Amino acid sequence: MKTFAFATGMEFAAPAVDVLVAQGTPPSLLIGYPPALQHRSGFAPLREASEKHGIPLLETSDINDGQAYELVKGMDLFVIAGWSQLVREPLLSACPLGSIGLHPTRLPEGRGRAALPWTIIKRLETSAVSLFFLDEGADTGDLIAQREFTISRRDDVGAVYRKVTEINVDLLATYIPLLLEGRVVARPQGPGGSWWEKRRPEDGLIDWSRPAADLYDWVRALASPYPGAFTSVSGRRLYVHSADLIGADLIEHGGSEPAGTVLAPVWSTGTGGVLVACGSGLLVVREVQWEGGDRRDALDLVESGELTVGACLGT
Repeated sequence: MKTFAFATGMEFAAPAVDVLVAQGTPPSLLIGYPPALQHRSGFAPLREASEKHGIPLLETSDINDGQAYELVKGMDLFVIAGWSQLVREPLLSACPLGSIGLHPTRLPEGRGRAALPWTIIKRLETSAVSLFFLDEGADTGDLIAQREFTISRRDDVGAVYRKVTEINVDLLATYIPLLLEGRVVARPQGPGGSWWEKRRPEDGLIDWSRPAADLYDWVRALASPYPGAFTSVSGRRLYVHSADLIGADLIEHGGSEPAGTVLAPVWSTGTGGVLVACGSGLLVVREVQWEGGDRRDALDLVESGELTVGACLGT
């Protein structure tokens, strides 16, 4: 019986293991992140799946430190999905059937990091999850399959993340058996392509001088499981987890208040908010969180006196 190792630290890991076991192609080894790395966006432990199915588990923060190689080298296939490091030699070539990975863009477009936030910031309406053979480059190996998905203007990054999760599980369940049987023909990626830059938590700063439509996308792109877009009030950091546009994208704010000014409370039977002036247009800031505090609706900050009409965000 052919064997494979499965390395991942993302939320689709445990559901994928459940499906693979149920269809009769269980991993022989799981590799995941240790609990010390649970602060990473989308982190999900593999201990429960390991114990549930009796599959050995290696927890490591460095997949290239030699431990994984010693365990993987006797197997037929290596599956790495949602791992923050590039896999290096000799681990990359440890298995005769190769190493495969997943990337949530239509490769060769969108190589690199932070694929889902960039997908929203760039206002893509469609994209794809790519299954491909790993090589020494970053997301440059031969393509095995691509599965399309759509992005609505109402989707935040969490909603897109869930779509990608379902596709990830389905692609692994479909193609791992075919790969183990040697029934997959891969093709080189097309010419050209693009590289998307790594994003850091501090890159989430909101620039209120930009149009409201851009800031709406900015907030959606950095929602959970990512750290969140943020601004400041009198030097105190305030995270903005959700927001809405007022009317059409093209509404112009004609007042004299500077960008970032809190104009008025927005009452709602759901999540209340505050109306904020932008470089052009108006944004309703909905769910917020003081650094180190709990998530609340923005209207609650006004009602509690922590935020006042006329205050300027970003100061």
